[in-house]
Amino acid sequence: MGPPVIHPPPRRRRPERCAALLLVLALQSCSVSQQQANDLADGLQNAGPEQVLGALGKLKAQQRDRSQRLMLSGLLKLLSGDFEGCILDLETAKQLLAGVQAISISETLGAVTINETLRVYAGTPGERVLLHEVLALAFVLQGQLEDARVEILQADALMRTLARGDALDGQVASTRYLGGLVFELLGEWSDAMISYRKAAEILQQRGQHIPVALQDSLLEISARMGLDAEHADYRAAFGDRGAPLAYSRGEVIALYWDGIVSRLRQSLLAVYVPELQQTVSLALPYYPARQANARHLTIRCATAQAGTQVLEDVDALARQDLKAREAAIYAAALARVVAKSQAVRAAQRDNPYVGILTNMATLFTEVADTRSWNVLPSSIQVARVTLAPDEDAVTVVGAGLPGAMTVPVVPGSKNVLLISSVSQRTFSHVF
Repeated sequence: MGPPVIHPPPRRRRPERCAALLLVLALQSCSVSQQQANDLADGLQNAGPEQVLGALGKLKAQQRDRSQRLMLSGLLKLLSGDFEGCILDLETAKQLLAGVQAISISETLGAVTINETLRVYAGTPGERVLLHEVLALAFVLQGQLEDARVEILQADALMRTLARGDALDGQVASTRYLGGLVFELLGEWSDAMISYRKAAEILQQRGQHIPVALQDSLLEISARMGLDAEHADYRAAFGDRGAPLAYSRGEVIALYWDGIVSRLRQSLLAVYVPELQQTVSLALPYYPARQANARHLTIRCATAQAGTQVLEDVDALARQDLKAREAAIYAAALARVVAKSQAVRAAQRDNPYVGILTNMATLFTEVADTRSWNVLPSSIQVARVTLAPDEDAVTVVGAGLPGAMTVPVVPGSKNVLLISSVSQRTFSHVF
């Protein structure tokens, strides 16, 4: 017999190699899923909310992205006419955002050492306020004014918390206006006046035109409440149009959501780091240049007509929120890339193979956080028209619609309309 054959032991994959590869694959999968969610919003204008909602439901979402996905689905359900589903999703999202402070140490460490997408989605200040606004509007369209009032009060508390001196962080004029409308429909004239005032103040601070609908509300309610000096100031500022709103007659209050807010994209910035004596690449979120201007609707009645005017430039609000965070995002990305580069060097000294895999992991995992509530409208507009005594329909025309629409209204009542350029449907409630 010859000498025994000694077989070499089977090669085993080093656990550190497996861990690095699994990390890269897992994070690449998450990135693809988020990219798909972002792409869906781009098709909203043509596909419509119902189709996009169905496609969104088929995408896998990480637990840390759950609040964002609920915000997306909730707004799409509103535009599909599913008000109950909208309220359920957005209420759940609101609860999740309220609990963001209880973030685990592992999530925070992952964001610091890997990338920002490992954080639980917390929304921007503007998004968090708009969440209350969309919920309040869903309640209004169901005739639930008391529930809408609760959302408006919560939005007020949030905006007070976010306020920083004269800065406009988290201050949303359309939310203030909707609050004024809710209080007005409830007959709470003093609170309505306060909300309308705050809406006008935000717009004035921005240097933005105050829509005629808001001007009329300020004129009418200041006169109704006997605020003579304030009423005179408004007449001087807006012009003396007499009694702009006839509360004994029917009225249409039209809210128009035009377009789709811009979505965040990723850019790569090369930065030389003296500490490393090399140039590193930072992945940062940014908004591309705006492609389109706001489109407007005209609401035509038998005796009058009014065009919708921008109450909230949501696209500008999103860009403002990003600008306020840019310095912090840059600092975090730079610190993270420096830490990764130092880890790669240490790994290369210990084991060249692990060093290569670690370097691959740092390259593939450095991505910008491009999550956002990217199905919001680009602008929120408003128009108010007083109806003739027996008028039971209005005509709506505009560039954002496929053609003229005839919308039934109830004579002698307050008719609240929601019209969106991405939906073929008009939603309304009568008070």
